[in-house]
Amino acid sequence: MVSKAVILAAGSASRMQKNLEKYISNADELSAVKKGEKMAARFGNFPFLDYQILNLVNAGLKKVSLVLKPEDTFFTSHYDMHGILLFPEINITYSFQDDPDGTAHAVLAAGRFVEEDRFLVLNGDNNYSVESIKMLLNAPENCSSMVAFDTSGFSERVREKLQTFAVVEISDGKLSKIIEKSQDPENHQTRDMLFTVENRRVRVVDRILTSMNLWCFTPQMIDLCRNVKRHEPRKPGKPGEFELTDAVDLLMSKGGDVLVYYGCENILDLTNAGDIEIVGKSIRNTLTDKILDLEKRYKCL
Repeated sequence: MVSKAVILAAGSASRMQKNLEKYISNADELSAVKKGEKMAARFGNFPFLDYQILNLVNAGLKKVSLVLKPEDTFFTSHYDMHGILLFPEINITYSFQDDPDGTAHAVLAAGRFVEEDRFLVLNGDNNYSVESIKMLLNAPENCSSMVAFDTSGFSERVREKLQTFAVVEISDGKLSKIIEKSQDPENHQTRDMLFTVENRRVRVVDRILTSMNLWCFTPQMIDLCRNVKRHEPRKPGKPGEFELTDAVDLLMSKGGDVLVYYGCENILDLTNAGDIEIVGKSIRNTLTDKILDLEKRYKCL
């Protein structure tokens, strides 16, 4: 059983900065988001990241490491002060990415936390359901796995960003290819058997499936992230980074399998400032049970 999770939370939040003051008025919250800690944005009076840690708790995780920049202090202060009382079921620690240089570099920063155990990797600026997380916790121990999300479950707002996501191709329930930022995602529709709850299989026909960076890896992934080559620059004038998808490609090139689990849900995604309003409405409308749970936990402070 997997007990550890690595949350990638060391981004710059550069796309979040435009019109940010329109959606955030609290000075401390605004300062944190401007520094890059966009998961400090509050929904129902709670930081966005609280909702994902609550889902990890409800899925049965016991340890989580937040990958942060050394100058990121909002969450170290928040969880050092309140973490044990808020989430007594899980141990919250930190891994620091001294020079943020891509998602593979971020996973590598959590190497001491991972040690020789299997572990989850997930984005801090997304919110994944307990059900999706649990599918990976029950995956076979000898291989890595991921959740591929059916875009038909996304909100219109998230579907508008589809060309910025990674589309996946699948063969016999295993990942065969990752296509980053495809301009023609409809050309990569899936017709295959995928894994689902309790490792049952489900046939998925004519669906566009994307990676939203929800993975379960064997400890081998740390060495792969260490050895992956720097990716070619995606934008002129900017250096390439060490990317997790390239480490996954390296894993598959060495004969490693990545089992694919089927997810169909509306992923809450914080990319732009305008997402704050959209995510807030979604949380109020669909996650009232999470709000009530967090309210009870905060009363213990």
